[in-house]
Amino acid sequence: MIPPDKPDSPKSSSEIANKSIKRFSVGVLAGLLIAALQWGSYIYFFDEQIPLYKGIIFCLLLSIICGLMTLKWGYKTLESLIQLLG
Repeated sequence: MIPPDKPDSPKSSSEIANKSIKRFSVGVLAGLLIAALQWGSYIYFFDEQIPLYKGIIFCLLLSIICGLMTLKWGYKTLESLIQLLG
């Protein structure tokens, strides 16, 4: 029998679900940060306002995509995306 503190022990489905939700949430928050920065820089550089509904849709789509990417490939994906901003 494998002791529960060993890393080889199988995890319960609730632990896996909690980890996935946390990873997705971190990705969504990073996506919102990236989207807000892009929205602000577009307005600053091109001196043209983006309609509010288009901006909100863009931010939501980008944050969901970042959340899904983080869920699938992990936190290294977020690090890569944030480095691309710099």
